[in-house]
Amino acid sequence: MTTTIQVKDDVQEMLDRLKKEIDVKSYDEVIRYLFRKARRMEGMHFGSLPRLESFQREEIDRLD
Repeated sequence: MTTTIQVKDDVQEMLDRLKKEIDVKSYDEVIRYLFRKARRMEGMHFGSLPRLESFQREEIDRLD
């Protein structure tokens, strides 16, 4: 089954660029790629800033 969707011109241009970049033949493949990438990103909050030093409370942690 195929379906037609309406997108603005700038979105179509973005899809065209990504289609060439990831070397696929159809918009269906581009959209599937974007869904897979979005799902992988959902669980990536832990460790997203690996160079951030761990928090250590100072002896004096407020100003009087």
